[in-house]
Amino acid sequence: MNRFARYAVSLLTLAACNEPKQPTAPRPPQADAAPATSSQFTITDIGNLGGTFVQAFRVNEVGQVIGGSTTPSGDLHAFLWTQGTGMIDLVGSSSLAWGINNQGVVVGEIDLPSGHTRAFLWTAAGGLRDLGTLGGDDALAQGVNNKGEVAGFSTLASGGPAHAVIWTAQGQITDLGSFNGTNTHFRTLDDAGTTAAGSDNLGTGRQHAVLWQAASGFQELGTLGGEASAAYRINDRGQVVGFSFPAPGVCCHGFLWTSVTGIVDLGTLNGPGGSSDAFDISNRGQVTGSTTTPADPNNSHAYVWSQIAGMQQLPDLPGELDSGGFGINEAGQIIGFADTPDGRTHGILWTPRTR
Repeated sequence: MNRFARYAVSLLTLAACNEPKQPTAPRPPQADAAPATSSQFTITDIGNLGGTFVQAFRVNEVGQVIGGSTTPSGDLHAFLWTQGTGMIDLVGSSSLAWGINNQGVVVGEIDLPSGHTRAFLWTAAGGLRDLGTLGGDDALAQGVNNKGEVAGFSTLASGGPAHAVIWTAQGQITDLGSFNGTNTHFRTLDDAGTTAAGSDNLGTGRQHAVLWQAASGFQELGTLGGEASAAYRINDRGQVVGFSFPAPGVCCHGFLWTSVTGIVDLGTLNGPGGSSDAFDISNRGQVTGSTTTPADPNNSHAYVWSQIAGMQQLPDLPGELDSGGFGINEAGQIIGFADTPDGRTHGILWTPRTR
């Protein structure tokens, strides 16, 4: 099973929602009924490692981008991209980078010859390092803060549910347990290192978004009315974004959660009837993700959302079929993907023209 397929099965069981996805075959263009955003962005295709599939997940404050790209053989490799160097293969084997901080510390996952998965940390000075596990065979790292602390999960030597973990900057692993005795995964960690977010697997194909705080432990963030939710990113103001079923059997809408408002539906582009997700939020409160529209339910569109302007579609890559935003920095740069009719998935960087 390839990396994206395994991720979709083991971590994100919210079927039919917009997710990081695996390569697809060429398909014909679809009608794009969504209007272009009024915001002005330049669009940069960040290239690839020789293959046809790229998804980019995070962009830090100095414009470094991480994610995964296929090679000519079709294997998926973690990469680091900058405007000056282009795309660099970080690992040289089956892997994926999920997080980067402002110092250029990269974290992610790597496949071992045994078939198990390990969490890795990479720096320019020290190269690649296995972060270790709680005694089990598998671990995954998805978020790293500016203190060098890493959020993820690990399996146990005794088996049973996976536990949420935080690795310290010195590489020590802290077992934070599981919520309700289920598989619990951290995806994001604030800069203070005291608040993390992710999801628990309730064992019936459902997940709920959860928040962990050092002072109070785990808290379930609930749903928008349906049976499942997942949290993806927390900023340093304690705001959490993710997506949830808005009603039983209906997927999905992006949400914004705060301790004051609770879980709030971000809606979709062009009114009700579409679906959406929310993958990242800046400290300024700007959110990015993807959304469909009632007129074009089969294709997603990358968006940026703010409290003042609401949801606005990002400009299209010429000829694209669909797109999505996965990461945003404080300058408003957004990283994500765009699919084209030739079956390629491109890593796309949207940069505000006023930057």
